[in-house]
Amino acid sequence: MKISVVIPCYNAADTIEAAIQSCLQQSFTPYEVIVVDDASTDKTVAIAGKYKQVTLLIQETNKGPSAARNRGWEEATGDYIAFLDSDDIWHKDKLNIIQRALAANPKIEYLGHAYTLGDFSDITASTPYQKSYISILLRNPYQPSCLIIKRNIPERFDESYRYCEDHQLSLIHAHNSNCYFIDIELTMLGRPQLSAGGASGNKWKMRKGELRIYTSIIKHNPLYIFIVPFLWIYSLLKMGYKSIN
Repeated sequence: MKISVVIPCYNAADTIEAAIQSCLQQSFTPYEVIVVDDASTDKTVAIAGKYKQVTLLIQETNKGPSAARNRGWEEATGDYIAFLDSDDIWHKDKLNIIQRALAANPKIEYLGHAYTLGDFSDITASTPYQKSYISILLRNPYQPSCLIIKRNIPERFDESYRYCEDHQLSLIHAHNSNCYFIDIELTMLGRPQLSAGGASGNKWKMRKGELRIYTSIIKHNPLYIFIVPFLWIYSLLKMGYKSIN
């Protein structure tokens, strides 16, 4: 099994080296590591370019994480794509655990796993299970650095999204096929979700992205138009609750 790694990055000079090293130190060697620089203005390119094992692609203009991930996806030649954000790192046995799970269930095309904000814990056995469309609709469990996708699936990240692009892709795939999840913390996030400094740090723009996603489900089934208003209310209530807690 060949697993390609795609790392989108933008002004990630402080973190890109650790991200790359966490890939190169895997107990199951990745087939290739592709870093897509999204027109950084710092030393990201110089740092990533030091690694001969890394294929470095450079975007001439900043197009956002969706475009960077898609660029790496198109260039990749492995059987599966494992995405990693430039400020996150992987457990050393991540790809080994993932490839065993995929080999045991070849029909899996879309697989996510848990993450940690602290140190990695001891690995315990876990079996991938399916996530329903409704459960993904209400709460996206697929953090980008925890996502492994079969390379030849037709869906791609929607490049018009700068926020919630992972949620949007997950819903499309959940509607068309099956999404799986495994409850093992194999990624350490560099910062909490929705914290300042990352693409998800602008909470109102994230919320607008979610509202846009809820509106877009009408494309999956026209009858969903009847539940869209309730989803809008649900999203706005979540924002209000989080702002006071």
